[in-house]
Amino acid sequence: MIILGIIVAIAIGLFWLILEQDIPGLWKFLLVFIEMLAVSQIFIKRYKLPSELGLVLIKSKKGIDLIDKISKSGKIFDFLSDVGNSIAYGLLSLVITRKNTTPVKLVLGLVILAVVSLLVAPTAWFLLSGLMGVGGEDGDSVKSISNDNGLISLPVVAGLLLVGGLFLFILFGIVYYGAVVLSRVINYLAFGNTDILTTEPGGTFLLPGVNLPLFEGIIALTIVMIVHEGAHAILARIGKVPIESSGIVLFGIIPVGAFVEPDEEKLRKTDQIRQTRVLVAGATSNLITSCLVFALFFAFAWTANGFGLGQNEAVVFVKTTLMLTFALNFIVGAVNLLPLPVFDGYRIIETNIKNKLVVQAIMYVALISFALNFLPWFFHA
Repeated sequence: MIILGIIVAIAIGLFWLILEQDIPGLWKFLLVFIEMLAVSQIFIKRYKLPSELGLVLIKSKKGIDLIDKISKSGKIFDFLSDVGNSIAYGLLSLVITRKNTTPVKLVLGLVILAVVSLLVAPTAWFLLSGLMGVGGEDGDSVKSISNDNGLISLPVVAGLLLVGGLFLFILFGIVYYGAVVLSRVINYLAFGNTDILTTEPGGTFLLPGVNLPLFEGIIALTIVMIVHEGAHAILARIGKVPIESSGIVLFGIIPVGAFVEPDEEKLRKTDQIRQTRVLVAGATSNLITSCLVFALFFAFAWTANGFGLGQNEAVVFVKTTLMLTFALNFIVGAVNLLPLPVFDGYRIIETNIKNKLVVQAIMYVALISFALNFLPWFFHA
């Protein structure tokens, strides 16, 4: 334990030293990435901890009893998970997840989708952009659609959301912006056009201490992880699927995720309706949580300002934590719907679309577009 304490203390000290350097944020990110990768390898090799893709998995069975107790309220969680299909896929839920969709669930899902799209999402992007001191990196894939030649208007945005929910809207956004980035890279390499040098990346990593406040960011991300993975676990237990373990994921000393390990073999043997409920539960819980914390954030801020405490340090800390909690819940919930191999979105369409060539085509388009959204980082000085 003494050696472990020394390793952690050195890692924290080096982490703070990197953050205090007067260098571009991208260089800070790369240095922190290298440090945490090294710390992870020390933990894995010295303490024989389980790992995946270089991340440290801290496993425990302590949370399973609590999950079992919560899962006894099965009907309400099944209902909310089915509502999540309409938030995710809009009217397409009548096709993609038709076995889980009823008129009542569809209408409720579309109402929540409207709240998320009109209130939560714009506020999350605006506040995060201001907090990070950037021009809206996290929203550039979507914002560029309206900025370039007036291609898209509010009715088109509403149409995308109504027809295909957050899934179609975000997929359209990253595909379009990916095409913009690719064309500018080609023009740069072939003709020397320098537009790519000033093109904002379509996405960025959100890291506490690097481009997010350290402690507020860790608290918010922890809530996001617990909500997301807890929902998967609850819906799995409702379906009588055993949970083998649960725990947190560390990248070095930074908590970057949480996980539950359902019995995958038994989960795949359950019917399509149950599998869909388990898979969509994570994103649904994040999006509903984002709406609830969004309301709590403004209620708290309004109350604090009413008592003249708006600039109090403790109040600012709570407001920042609440803001990050609703913003990151939205981002994680929405992005998780993308049909990428490591995301729930891929498993959902794989489970519900019989034509696997269609599934693979959608996945490759999304994967290539997603990578292209990050490409401008490599052209920035």
